[in-house]
Amino acid sequence: MDEKLKIYPVEKKDLELLFTLINEMALYEKRPQDMTGSVPLLEYWLFERAVASACIAEYQGKTVGYAIYYPVFGSFSSKGRVHLEDIYIREEFRRQGMGKEFFSFIAARILEEGYAGLEWNCLSWNKNALDFYDRIGAKRETGREYFYFSQEQLEKFF
Repeated sequence: MDEKLKIYPVEKKDLELLFTLINEMALYEKRPQDMTGSVPLLEYWLFERAVASACIAEYQGKTVGYAIYYPVFGSFSSKGRVHLEDIYIREEFRRQGMGKEFFSFIAARILEEGYAGLEWNCLSWNKNALDFYDRIGAKRETGREYFYFSQEQLEKFF
């Protein structure tokens, strides 16, 4: 790369672009049916509730991708970490070092903010992403299964 990747925090004016990128990721992950969000919901959760941080990457004036992350707490360590919800690089920008540079930016930022670690997950079929995470030295956690409840399932508990 002949110039650095420009990475900046998402502002309200960037929400349409962020939403477009999230839709692209849903298509890439073969999960467009799960795309139930909206720009107003992004605005509410990212700005009014401020539960997560989002940033966009650009290279030579073109949008490369985005990342969304939020704090989590480790009871055993009594330390805060960050969960990387999404990191997405558009296909035409992959395999050019931009993913590694984006990770480096996120790592520096969360260390600067005082967090003790970074965690994320990846779809098991996404070999390109899994290979990338192996190349950058990420450790795979084993022996744990992930579960979730939908809003409807949560409502059944009260």
